[in-house]
Amino acid sequence: MNPTLAAKAAELPVTAGVYLFKDRRGKVIYVGKAINLRARVRQYLAGADERTMVPFLVSAAHDVDVVVVRTEKEALILENSLIKQYRPRYNVKLTDDSNFLHARIDPRKAWPRFELVRQIKDDGARYFGPYSSASKARETLAFVQRAFPIRSCTDAVLSSRTRPCLLHQLHRCVAPCVRTDAALAAEYDDLVAGATEFLAGKTSRAVARVEARMFREAEAEAYEEAARLRNLIGSIQGVVERQRVMDVKLGDRDAWGWFRDGSIGAVAVVPIREGIMREPAFYPVQVWVGDDAELLSSLVNAHYPEGVEIPAEILLPVLPPDAASLADVLSERRGTRVSLAVPQRGDKVRVVELAAENARVKFLQLHSDADRHARAMRDLADAVGLAVPPRRIECFDNSNTQGTHPVAAMSVFLDGKPARAEYRRYRVKTVVGSDDYATMREILVRRYRRVLAGEERADLLVVDGGRGQLGVAVAVLKDLGIVDQAVIGVSKPRTERARGERDATDKLVLPGVKEPIRLPPSHAGLRILQHLRDEAHRHAVTYHRRVRGEANLISVLEAIPGVGPARRKALLRALGSAEAVADADVDTLTAVPGIGPALATSIAQALNPD
Repeated sequence: MNPTLAAKAAELPVTAGVYLFKDRRGKVIYVGKAINLRARVRQYLAGADERTMVPFLVSAAHDVDVVVVRTEKEALILENSLIKQYRPRYNVKLTDDSNFLHARIDPRKAWPRFELVRQIKDDGARYFGPYSSASKARETLAFVQRAFPIRSCTDAVLSSRTRPCLLHQLHRCVAPCVRTDAALAAEYDDLVAGATEFLAGKTSRAVARVEARMFREAEAEAYEEAARLRNLIGSIQGVVERQRVMDVKLGDRDAWGWFRDGSIGAVAVVPIREGIMREPAFYPVQVWVGDDAELLSSLVNAHYPEGVEIPAEILLPVLPPDAASLADVLSERRGTRVSLAVPQRGDKVRVVELAAENARVKFLQLHSDADRHARAMRDLADAVGLAVPPRRIECFDNSNTQGTHPVAAMSVFLDGKPARAEYRRYRVKTVVGSDDYATMREILVRRYRRVLAGEERADLLVVDGGRGQLGVAVAVLKDLGIVDQAVIGVSKPRTERARGERDATDKLVLPGVKEPIRLPPSHAGLRILQHLRDEAHRHAVTYHRRVRGEANLISVLEAIPGVGPARRKALLRALGSAEAVADADVDTLTAVPGIGPALATSIAQALNPD
């Protein structure tokens, strides 16, 4: 534990507030709330909190700041605001509502209209949603516009029109841009009320408003418009009937459920409006740490920001520790009382269970990694002509700077995933200058001689390059008497891109196949090969930089009297790398066996002349 942090925690106030753990760079890594700030922070530092993420949090924390408030409710509001502001690493990661589309309408404006937004603001407007996709949101608003023909044009278009647009002729707008009759304002307000009731789930009220309009049109002998409204009522009722009726006695509620698998999970919120289940909202949780009940407060608080529709009752699987304060916050946002409840029996329990099942199904859809990975490996085997998916895949790549300090590297994937303990790197011994083919030949010969001596062999050998590099690999295998090794080349589409084909992707080159195989960019097997190739390239480049740095260091050290091969090796062995030797101060260099103070000063001055 950081002693400075412990001393600071001992001086914290014993009042309610919010605490912010920060790392060495001053970045906020965790935000929490407490009734007693000093006691809560000291719980973390003393190891009294048994959540799995706490040891990692404490080891990363270097400082703690606090904000004092008067009540637990104020702490709850501030915590939610700071989490959204800083997005700390160790707080629960809930996909924010701003990632989803909402329908927004500001009833205070002249001739209000709906617009789709991703940011929810405390601006007095009403928000409906979230919608799972942009097409779903636009489809919903198009249906609303048929039933309640309010304008969809912008304010600029509204003020500049001199005649009704096509939407008015299609009965999808009452044309407030040009109409001047006194009854229009009341008619428009009624349309806005009906549209908002429909989006809020008050379908019976919305249908009643459309029926009233239908009767008025019939009394005015506008039978064609009355018939159109009658058909619209049938469409609305059809939408309602297709939804699952839970229980009319349930009224308006939201039921929460979740599914958790270790540190990830999914949350589902099932809206019930007038006893009818509406489309659930899903939130993937990418980093889920801590106790479920304690996290629930943050999840619910983030789901119901200012301006969205909040039901009078929220059904939860567990009650958060600050449920009373959370209910007060939600009640203030709604304008009337909101209650949080954990149902114990009957239909309400079944609704919460349904929400949990929806969360589980969604999670499995999003995180069926094993199934997706198995399909990707089968796709890879099919693409390269293997009877079964390859268990071990090896890829080779070279790196040099204009022929100097040539090196190579091997990356290894086991069952399609990196096995970094199996990676190997090679210093090229026999090749002079920049000859990639000769380098590849040397490295493959060295690797497959070890295979012949008993080392594990790859099910698929991959070389980074086109027909030439593949030919080298085939020749090496033939010379060594290995006739059953599957081998391919992965070639970048440089020629195609030079011709202007910007969407061209990597090509697979197979022995005996004249034309390279072009797989779509989304092909899962191709992505595995690209990852494998990129790992080999990264490993080779990293090793080349190290070798080049050591060579540069040696050339400088050779000019220092008293530094011979033994002391050069001692420096590298003690400090680990050329960069570490170059960055070392005199005291660090003096601690190396065989390096005295005077020689350490000479080395430091030579490596850092400034």
